[in-house]
Amino acid sequence: MNVNELYEKDNLTQKDIIQLLLHNAQHMVTRDELKEDNRELKTELKEDINNLKNDMNKLKAELKEDNRELKAELKEDINNLKNDMNKLESSLKNDINKLESSLKNDINKLDKKIEKIENKFDRLQWLIVTTILTVLFKDYIINLLTK
Repeated sequence: MNVNELYEKDNLTQKDIIQLLLHNAQHMVTRDELKEDNRELKTELKEDINNLKNDMNKLKAELKEDNRELKAELKEDINNLKNDMNKLESSLKNDINKLESSLKNDINKLDKKIEKIENKFDRLQWLIVTTILTVLFKDYIINLLTK
């Protein structure tokens, strides 16, 4: 008879009870076996924890190395950018100086043209003034000349 059948049986005989007890006793774990299993589990856990710690330490070391490499790359990139910025700045300064020089030349030319125009305008003004005066005083002038 199967053990499961014995459990389902309504009336157990002494023989059935002994059979169940024997079956259970065969499958029972002793205290020493439990202690040994516990020790094995603890040992395995310690090994797993140590392996994890080692893996974490390796990862930390790799991350530190990656961090150092990234810092070095960043410093190099920053230096390259600074150099590019300095070149651009000097190029811009040269362009600004050229523009300033060109503007000064243009301003000087304009000043000279304005001066010429002012001179011409001054002459024209004097011509107009003298013409007006001549017209106003023509009779007086003619009288003076004819005398």
